[in-house]
Amino acid sequence: MTLIDRSRMKIAFFAVVVALTASVPARAANDAMVPLPQSLEVELALSALPVGLRDGATVLVLNPRAGYEVFRKGSNGFVTLVGRTSTRFYSADWPYEYPSDQLIPLSFDDVGVAVHLQPWLDLARMRATGVPATEAKRRLRAAFADGTYKAPVKGGMSYMLAPVHRAYLAPEHSGELGTFSFPHYMPYAPHVSAGQLGGPVDPMSGAPVVLTHGGRDAGPHGYLALKLPDPQVAAIRTEYAALLEELCRLHEAWCLRIDRN
Repeated sequence: MTLIDRSRMKIAFFAVVVALTASVPARAANDAMVPLPQSLEVELALSALPVGLRDGATVLVLNPRAGYEVFRKGSNGFVTLVGRTSTRFYSADWPYEYPSDQLIPLSFDDVGVAVHLQPWLDLARMRATGVPATEAKRRLRAAFADGTYKAPVKGGMSYMLAPVHRAYLAPEHSGELGTFSFPHYMPYAPHVSAGQLGGPVDPMSGAPVVLTHGGRDAGPHGYLALKLPDPQVAAIRTEYAALLEELCRLHEAWCLRIDRN
């Protein structure tokens, strides 16, 4: 990968998901999704977590005709999955299409499971059952606006430590996707704005970044993203070298090309 255009990363860095501009049958929408073998889906989902949390986590897998289902029930309160249709678009105004090849390995603790996870599940179910993207966006935006999707009542953590993501580069501006390696962890930060952190920062520097949902602030389900130190990032890529190779073999857009200059 080309470790992402840094100027774009300063604008936002990733996010994700949703759309189609007309009523489309479920088969047409789902057939556009690049298949991800379940064994790789599970491995990629677990890679989002620190090593010590993987064995006890609940793992969700995507049924393209129904939405997320439990692959393995866990015991430590964490839930992990690979998002193929992210919520990080709902307040932006550019035209949406359901993404065909997004990969968003992410996990939530019990606080996030109670609030942050629900729109991801709802959106995947809408897509799977043939709800057009424009309507899915309307429903998602309405649910955030009317308080159906609430902010967490206490602090918590989401981990996104996977070696690769394919996600929106700047969802407040467009649906352009990029493939990059950015293992990071995310304390919940509802309604925080970039200005509260002193303005735009380069996430590759390790400084915290506000993840927006396509608007000016992070919304009720906002996060601060903090990059892992470079030695840990390199170790994660080494640990998952075989997974990265297999993903690249499956789909060109999933190839991670590191710019070492």
